[in-house]
Amino acid sequence: MNNRPIIGISVNYKDGTSRIADAYVNAIVQAGALPMLLPVVNDEPTLAAMVRHIDGLLLTGGGDIDPNYFGETIIPECGAIDATRDAYDMQLITYARRYQTPILGICRGMQILNVQMGGTLYQDIYVQNSDKQLLPHDQGTRPRNETSHQITIEPQSKLFRTTKRNTLMVNTFHHQAVKDIAPELRAAAYAPDGLCEAIESPHYPIIGVQWHPECLAADTQHAAHRQLFEWLVRKAEVFRHAKHLHRSCTTLDSHCDTPMVYTAGMNFGQRNDSAQVDFVKMDEGLIDTIFMAAYIPQKELTEQDTAAATTLAFDTLRLIHRQVADNADKAMVATDTRAIAAARAQAKRAVVPVIENGYAIGTDIDNIQRFYDLGVRYITLCHNGDNLICDSASRSTNRNNGLSAFGQQVVAEMNRLGIMIDLSHAGEKTFWDVIETSTAPIICSHSSARALCDHPRNLTDEQLVALAQKGGVCQVCLYDGFLTRNEGTADVQTAVNHIEHIIKVAGIHAVGIGSDFDGGGGINGCCAGNELINITKELIRRGHTDDDIRLILGGNLLRVMAQTERA
Repeated sequence: MNNRPIIGISVNYKDGTSRIADAYVNAIVQAGALPMLLPVVNDEPTLAAMVRHIDGLLLTGGGDIDPNYFGETIIPECGAIDATRDAYDMQLITYARRYQTPILGICRGMQILNVQMGGTLYQDIYVQNSDKQLLPHDQGTRPRNETSHQITIEPQSKLFRTTKRNTLMVNTFHHQAVKDIAPELRAAAYAPDGLCEAIESPHYPIIGVQWHPECLAADTQHAAHRQLFEWLVRKAEVFRHAKHLHRSCTTLDSHCDTPMVYTAGMNFGQRNDSAQVDFVKMDEGLIDTIFMAAYIPQKELTEQDTAAATTLAFDTLRLIHRQVADNADKAMVATDTRAIAAARAQAKRAVVPVIENGYAIGTDIDNIQRFYDLGVRYITLCHNGDNLICDSASRSTNRNNGLSAFGQQVVAEMNRLGIMIDLSHAGEKTFWDVIETSTAPIICSHSSARALCDHPRNLTDEQLVALAQKGGVCQVCLYDGFLTRNEGTADVQTAVNHIEHIIKVAGIHAVGIGSDFDGGGGINGCCAGNELINITKELIRRGHTDDDIRLILGGNLLRVMAQTERA
């Protein structure tokens, strides 16, 4: 019983009472989950906590939605508005989306989903479609457990895959309806009169239907309606499993560039719409540790430009420390695996400072010690363009023929201090030179598999094998252009394809995740720190074991970090 997922059910609100029809509860129980009624409260932290404890959300039917939410003035035909219910539903959806909770919306639930995500409604379908011949979207004398008209289901939709039907008979009783579909959603079904009868997200577990399947689900003749609740429960089971995994191990993202998007007044301890990573999103996504980069763009190798790069690195590292200090109740700087574990034990986010581009070292090898003293625990040897250390995978003139003599000193000093060497962005000759030179394992903090996406930033199968033999790890990058050559199409499935390819070629101990968030990273279905759990869901769906997923989520990189500390 305790392993069954918990489905939170939104409720109606009348005369100070939270209430809901039994049919919703029964449909969830029959689908194999535990129902939990979510009472109407106007306290946001309480609502957030309620959503945190559920594994799926069922948005139920009810009264009309205030048109002010979608920028319209109310018309006389709009029904009674309950401002308390509207605000409650909107907040439930907000937190469910932040936590990546699966959502099924029914009737009003579909409509408010659309509004919350930026769409609009017909306040009254008959008044606002007076030029069209609409169906009577009302059961009339028919009871709720009978159907009244047929809908057509879009063939590529989740709804089609769930019901395995092109058409479906449904019941109907509504006078508000979806008008403009929210940008992140798509139509999944239409009535014969052209009204949208279902919406869904292409990349997230969200479906909304205009009819009332809970009234039909108990009837064996209406299996397709029961399958909607079974869909929600299946998604909730995977989500519950994913949350368990994240809470049972140290989860990390090995590369973000959030200081690069910093603006005056920004606080990493608050939820920032302009950043993909902050401590709030990490908490929402159950991510323990972030490797936060001081990114240094490659410029000329003049004394002036090199000195400016070094200054920028120190300034950015101090910014990272200041942001953590300003949020000491939420985060702490971690400079070794013991500190990462200590942060997790205190329910704080661990921040590991790193440098992206060894150009910041300049010509003074002692800068590596200074960076180490500021907590830096990996340095990406180069970025786009050659520097004094090595040649890059991009914009290279092969000035060093791989790793330079100075670069060999850099590698030796990083090995001595216990700073991981990061070869993301490094050219192939540089890669092989460092593999031969370093006494410690190597990481590629945000790279992917070249066999699946032929980009010079990615690693060949031969490189992946060598990296693994050295004890290193390739952290799959969630950057569209490094996952597929079809621009804009990379998604969670694409990223997991790369993870699985690396496992096949180099073994389970050679792979992890480095998002590159705030540095261009972000793919369909995984756009910010709170969404990394969607990668975990896909790994579960494909049958990977819990132990293997824990290695991918952080175990592998932490092993390399620990070995580097001991080296």
